Amino acid sequence: MTAQFVSTRLAEDHDLSAFDSGHATLDDWLRSMAQRACVSGTARVYVWTPEGEQKVVAFFALTPTLVNRDEDGVPSGAAGGVSRIPGYLIGRLALDRSFHGQGFGAELLYDAVSKAVAAAEVGGGRLIVVDAIDDAAAQFYRKYGFTPVRHTPRRLVMKIATARSALGIG
Repeated sequence: MTAQFVSTRLAEDHDLSAFDSGHATLDDWLRSMAQRACVSGTARVYVWTPEGEQKVVAFFALTPTLVNRDEDGVPSGAAGGVSRIPGYLIGRLALDRSFHGQGFGAELLYDAVSKAVAAAEVGGGRLIVVDAIDDAAAQFYRKYGFTPVRHTPRRLVMKIATARSALGIG
Protein backbone atom coordinates (compact mmCIF):
# COMPACT_ATOMS: atom_id res chain seq x y z
CA MET A 1 0.00 0.00 0.00
CA THR A 2 1.11 3.53 -0.63
CA ALA A 3 2.77 5.30 2.28
CA GLN A 4 0.34 8.13 1.63
CA PHE A 5 -2.43 6.31 3.54
CA VAL A 6 -2.77 4.32 6.73
CA SER A 7 -4.91 1.16 6.67
CA THR A 8 -6.62 0.44 9.97
CA ARG A 9 -9.83 -0.92 11.43
CA LEU A 10 -12.72 1.50 11.62
CA ALA A 11 -12.94 3.36 14.92
CA GLU A 12 -15.54 5.73 16.34
CA ASP A 13 -13.25 8.74 15.88
CA HIS A 14 -12.83 8.28 12.12
CA ASP A 15 -14.36 11.11 10.08
CA LEU A 16 -16.83 9.64 7.60
CA SER A 17 -18.73 12.84 6.87
CA ALA A 18 -17.06 13.84 3.58
CA PHE A 19 -16.65 10.35 2.08
CA ASP A 20 -18.11 10.20 -1.45
CA SER A 21 -17.42 7.15 -3.59
CA GLY A 22 -19.99 8.09 -6.22
CA HIS A 23 -22.26 5.25 -5.02
CA ALA A 24 -24.77 6.47 -2.44
CA THR A 25 -25.48 2.93 -1.22
CA LEU A 26 -21.81 2.43 -0.32
CA ASP A 27 -21.48 5.85 1.29
CA ASP A 28 -24.68 5.41 3.30
CA TRP A 29 -23.62 1.96 4.50
CA LEU A 30 -20.30 3.36 5.71
CA ARG A 31 -21.99 6.13 7.68
CA SER A 32 -24.96 4.20 9.07
CA MET A 33 -24.04 0.51 9.26
CA ALA A 34 -20.27 -0.01 9.30
CA GLN A 35 -19.75 0.73 12.99
CA ARG A 36 -22.65 -1.58 13.89
CA ALA A 37 -21.12 -4.37 11.78
CA CYS A 38 -17.85 -3.98 13.68
CA VAL A 39 -19.48 -3.94 17.11
CA SER A 40 -21.76 -6.90 16.38
CA GLY A 41 -18.89 -8.91 14.89
CA THR A 42 -20.58 -9.49 11.53
CA ALA A 43 -17.71 -7.85 9.66
CA ARG A 44 -14.39 -6.15 10.11
CA VAL A 45 -14.34 -2.79 8.40
CA TYR A 46 -11.01 -1.36 7.34
CA VAL A 47 -10.47 2.26 6.37
CA TRP A 48 -7.73 4.27 4.74
CA THR A 49 -6.87 7.68 6.13
CA PRO A 50 -4.16 10.12 5.09
CA GLU A 51 -1.14 9.92 7.42
CA GLY A 52 -1.90 11.81 10.65
CA GLU A 53 -5.60 12.38 9.82
CA GLN A 54 -8.91 10.72 10.69
CA LYS A 55 -10.68 11.54 7.39
CA VAL A 56 -11.64 8.30 5.65
CA VAL A 57 -10.76 8.13 1.93
CA ALA A 58 -11.39 4.41 1.31
CA PHE A 59 -12.88 1.40 3.03
CA PHE A 60 -13.84 -2.24 2.70
CA ALA A 61 -15.52 -4.84 4.87
CA LEU A 62 -14.27 -8.38 5.36
CA THR A 63 -16.49 -11.18 6.65
CA PRO A 64 -16.51 -14.98 6.62
CA THR A 65 -18.88 -16.50 4.08
CA LEU A 66 -20.10 -19.77 2.63
CA VAL A 67 -20.70 -20.13 -1.09
CA ASN A 68 -23.02 -22.82 -2.43
CA ARG A 69 -21.26 -24.49 -5.36
CA ASP A 70 -24.41 -25.51 -7.26
CA GLU A 71 -26.57 -22.50 -6.42
CA ASP A 72 -23.91 -19.96 -7.42
CA GLY A 73 -22.39 -22.02 -10.21
CA VAL A 74 -18.85 -22.05 -8.87
CA PRO A 75 -16.39 -23.81 -11.20
CA SER A 76 -15.42 -27.25 -9.91
CA GLY A 77 -11.73 -26.30 -9.67
CA ALA A 78 -12.57 -23.47 -7.32
CA ALA A 79 -14.97 -25.61 -5.28
CA GLY A 80 -12.39 -28.22 -4.37
CA GLY A 81 -14.93 -31.03 -4.30
CA VAL A 82 -17.19 -29.55 -1.62
CA SER A 83 -20.72 -28.26 -2.05
CA ARG A 84 -20.51 -25.46 0.55
CA ILE A 85 -17.26 -23.59 0.10
CA PRO A 86 -15.89 -21.53 3.01
CA GLY A 87 -14.18 -18.26 2.33
CA TYR A 88 -14.11 -14.52 2.92
CA LEU A 89 -16.34 -11.90 1.39
CA ILE A 90 -14.74 -8.57 0.56
CA GLY A 91 -17.77 -6.37 0.80
CA ARG A 92 -18.38 -2.76 -0.08
CA LEU A 93 -14.88 -1.91 -1.26
CA ALA A 94 -14.95 1.81 -2.10
CA LEU A 95 -12.59 4.70 -2.73
CA ASP A 96 -13.46 8.37 -2.44
CA ARG A 97 -14.06 9.70 -5.94
CA SER A 98 -11.35 12.35 -5.52
CA PHE A 99 -8.87 9.43 -5.72
CA HIS A 100 -10.45 7.57 -8.67
CA GLY A 101 -8.26 6.96 -11.72
CA GLN A 102 -4.96 7.16 -9.83
CA GLY A 103 -4.28 3.47 -9.20
CA PHE A 104 -5.47 3.51 -5.61
CA GLY A 105 -8.34 1.10 -6.36
CA ALA A 106 -5.84 -1.63 -7.17
CA GLU A 107 -3.94 -0.88 -3.96
CA LEU A 108 -7.16 -0.98 -1.94
CA LEU A 109 -8.03 -4.36 -3.46
CA TYR A 110 -4.49 -5.59 -2.69
CA ASP A 111 -4.99 -4.52 0.95
CA ALA A 112 -8.34 -6.34 1.13
CA VAL A 113 -7.04 -9.52 -0.53
CA SER A 114 -3.99 -9.50 1.77
CA LYS A 115 -6.24 -9.35 4.82
CA ALA A 116 -8.46 -12.14 3.46
CA VAL A 117 -5.42 -14.34 2.88
CA ALA A 118 -4.18 -13.61 6.42
CA ALA A 119 -7.62 -14.53 7.80
CA ALA A 120 -7.54 -17.80 5.85
CA GLU A 121 -4.14 -18.61 7.33
CA VAL A 122 -5.74 -18.46 10.78
CA GLY A 123 -9.27 -19.71 10.13
CA GLY A 124 -9.13 -21.68 6.88
CA GLY A 125 -11.18 -20.99 3.80
CA ARG A 126 -10.90 -21.69 0.10
CA LEU A 127 -12.30 -18.62 -1.70
CA ILE A 128 -12.26 -14.85 -1.69
CA VAL A 129 -15.65 -13.62 -2.85
CA VAL A 130 -16.74 -10.22 -4.15
CA ASP A 131 -20.20 -9.02 -5.12
CA ALA A 132 -19.64 -6.22 -7.63
CA ILE A 133 -22.00 -3.25 -7.28
CA ASP A 134 -22.20 -2.73 -11.05
CA ASP A 135 -20.71 -3.90 -14.34
CA ALA A 136 -17.75 -1.51 -14.08
CA ALA A 137 -16.86 -2.94 -10.68
CA ALA A 138 -17.20 -6.49 -12.04
CA GLN A 139 -14.77 -5.59 -14.84
CA PHE A 140 -12.35 -4.15 -12.24
CA TYR A 141 -12.35 -7.42 -10.29
CA ARG A 142 -11.93 -9.50 -13.45
CA LYS A 143 -8.89 -7.40 -14.35
CA TYR A 144 -7.27 -8.60 -11.12
CA GLY A 145 -8.00 -12.30 -11.56
CA PHE A 146 -11.45 -12.78 -10.05
CA THR A 147 -13.68 -15.19 -11.98
CA PRO A 148 -17.45 -14.73 -12.35
CA VAL A 149 -19.65 -17.57 -11.13
CA ARG A 150 -22.33 -18.86 -13.48
CA HIS A 151 -25.61 -18.36 -11.61
CA THR A 152 -25.15 -15.26 -9.45
CA PRO A 153 -24.88 -12.00 -11.38
CA ARG A 154 -21.83 -9.94 -10.48
CA ARG A 155 -20.47 -12.46 -7.96
CA LEU A 156 -16.81 -13.23 -8.59
CA VAL A 157 -14.39 -15.52 -6.80
CA MET A 158 -10.68 -16.16 -6.45
CA LYS A 159 -9.10 -19.16 -4.76
CA ILE A 160 -7.12 -18.29 -1.64
CA ALA A 161 -4.22 -20.29 -3.14
CA THR A 162 -4.29 -18.07 -6.24
CA ALA A 163 -4.29 -14.93 -4.11
CA ARG A 164 -1.48 -16.26 -1.93
CA SER A 165 0.61 -16.95 -5.03
CA ALA A 166 -0.16 -13.51 -6.54
CA LEU A 167 0.91 -11.88 -3.28
CA GLY A 168 4.14 -13.90 -3.29
CA ILE A 169 3.23 -15.79 -0.10
CA GLY A 170 3.63 -19.16 -1.11
